[in-house]
Amino acid sequence: MKTVAVIQARYTSTRLPGKVLMDLAGKPVLTHIIDRLRTVEAIDALCLSIPDGDAQQPLLDFAATIDGLSVSRGPDEDLIRRFANAVDETNADIVVRAWADCPAVNPTSTAALVAAFQNENVAYAEIPNDSGYPEGFEVHVLSAETIKTIDAEATDDFDREAIIPFLVRYPERFSCLRLNKSPSRNDIKLLLDTPEDYEKLKKIFGALYPKNPFFGLAELEEYAKDHDVG
Repeated sequence: MKTVAVIQARYTSTRLPGKVLMDLAGKPVLTHIIDRLRTVEAIDALCLSIPDGDAQQPLLDFAATIDGLSVSRGPDEDLIRRFANAVDETNADIVVRAWADCPAVNPTSTAALVAAFQNENVAYAEIPNDSGYPEGFEVHVLSAETIKTIDAEATDDFDREAIIPFLVRYPERFSCLRLNKSPSRNDIKLLLDTPEDYEKLKKIFGALYPKNPFFGLAELEEYAKDHDVG
C-alpha cells in the first residue's frame, strides 16, 4: 500500500499573497512542511497539489528545487478533482492531506493518525481543528477509493472545494476515526493566514527551530508559558 502526502497549496492567497514561500528560520514555509512530513516513516512519497494557471509559477519553480517532490495540478476551486488527479498521478492507495499554511505540522501526531487509519477499517481519519491539538496540526488521511468516490459523486461546489463535508453528510457510508487531545491546547495557533500570524510564527520558529527543527507539542507548551501563541 503506497501512502502519499499531498500538500494543498496556492500562491495567490488573498490576505497574505505568497505566504507559502515566506521565510521562517531561514527556510520557506513549504520546506518546513516537506521536511516534517518526510520524517513520518509511513509516508512513501510527497506531492504538491496546486491550481492550474500561470499565477502558480513560483510554486512550480520551488518544487523543481526539491528532490522527490512531485507536482499535480487541477482546477483552483475543485479541490477534490485536484486530489483525484494526485491519486492517479502518484498511484497512491492512501493519501495524507496536509495544508501549505501549517508550517508546524506535527510528525508525531501525523504518524499516529496514519497508523490508526491503517489499523482500522474506516473511510478516513482526521485531526480536525477542534481536536484539542494546536491549530496547525490538522491532517486528514483518506483512502484513494474514498477520494475517487467523492470526485465521482459530489456535485455541490462547496463539497468539491472542502472535501470533508460530503463525507460527514453520509456517516453510514463513510466511517471516520478522529484523533483528539485532552486537555486541549487549541489555544496554540500555528496557522499562517495573516501578516500577524507570520510575525508570531517568526518568533516561534526563531526560538524553537534552532534547538529542534521538528519541535512539537512539548516545546510549544513550554514556549506558551511565557509567550503569546494565540
